Amino acid sequence: MSKIVVRVAQIVGVLILAGIAVSVVVGLVQWVLGLAVIVAIPVGAYWLYKKVKSGDRPQIPHAATGALPAGKGDRRSELESRAVLDASGRCGWCGAAELHKDEYGFPTTPLRYHRAEIDAML
Repeated sequence: MSKIVVRVAQIVGVLILAGIAVSVVVGLVQWVLGLAVIVAIPVGAYWLYKKVKSGDRPQIPHAATGALPAGKGDRRSELESRAVLDASGRCGWCGAAELHKDEYGFPTTPLRYHRAEIDAML
């Protein structure tokens, strides 16, 4: 009878130790995942801020800004004056009633949205 009790006690002990080991591993994994989330939130916010701030806008060289031929400045301002919201809230350039959005999905002005088209017409 004592051999059976010792054998059962050994099995119960092994099961308890296995449960403790699994609990420690699961707790460690949860701790690492929690730490990763806590670190990822500010790092992701900083990355998004830098990505939106850069904006991938076309860079105009400083020398080229004053190099427009005579009369081109008037044409540019005429075309840019069309890329505004009119009194009914529509885009004066394309007539769209909804807001224009940039490549990240944020609302943008009609002038910025249609910049490439305006430059192509000049």
